[in-house]
Amino acid sequence: MLINQGDNLPAKFQWGHAAISHVLSKVDNAAETGPRFPCFFGQHAVKHGNLRFLLIPYDFERLRYELDLLVCGLRAYIDDVDIDALDIKRHRPLLALFEPIATLTTTSQFKQVFVEAMQLLIEEDRRPWPAHVPKDPVHHRWTMCFHGCELFVNVSHPSHVLRRSRNMGAGLAFVVNPRKIFDIAAPADRRGRAITAKIRHNIDVYDGVAHSPLLGSYLLGEAQWPQYMIPDNNEDAPLECPLHFK
Repeated sequence: MLINQGDNLPAKFQWGHAAISHVLSKVDNAAETGPRFPCFFGQHAVKHGNLRFLLIPYDFERLRYELDLLVCGLRAYIDDVDIDALDIKRHRPLLALFEPIATLTTTSQFKQVFVEAMQLLIEEDRRPWPAHVPKDPVHHRWTMCFHGCELFVNVSHPSHVLRRSRNMGAGLAFVVNPRKIFDIAAPADRRGRAITAKIRHNIDVYDGVAHSPLLGSYLLGEAQWPQYMIPDNNEDAPLECPLHFK
């Protein structure tokens, strides 16, 4: 279910109240002691009520998430985005929040859901893969695409203990943005490098551990896939991409 920040929820999605409340309090933690959430663009979005949420319930009969809602919701979100007129001050990030389930708690389980979700987006895409984006995730120009839009998918889950900035509560979460918003927020120039450095310093302080060496810039030719679901420490190898493209 695609909703705006502050919307009421129907009965099926009541679990979303706690999930959304946790995200909002985590990102906009001005009243709390200690370091603030590291991304000031995220803080701005919460302050101005610009976050959008996509709630993904769990089907207890089929023992799987209702990922078709992710497909439909993401398609609707992209339809609302004017890629040619992105504005960082008015931008509306999307958070896909998955219903917390007591039996789904491990990193390997969250990896499985993430990969299944990305594969389903590829298979259910009604628009051609953008011609200028290669289909090899190892390629420096690759990025996830859906519905004709280049995307960046930040995966957060409760198994992140050290990386608090990648833990959005009791359930799996995808923070989804058009990839090009990052070119606007932190371009490949002196100003952009300074913004990137500031956010990564904030991550170091907030998490209490150095930011992942996998983090990089698309404009500088640094791979995107390893940044989506980073390990909880700086020693483990990144997740290899098992996706199959049309």
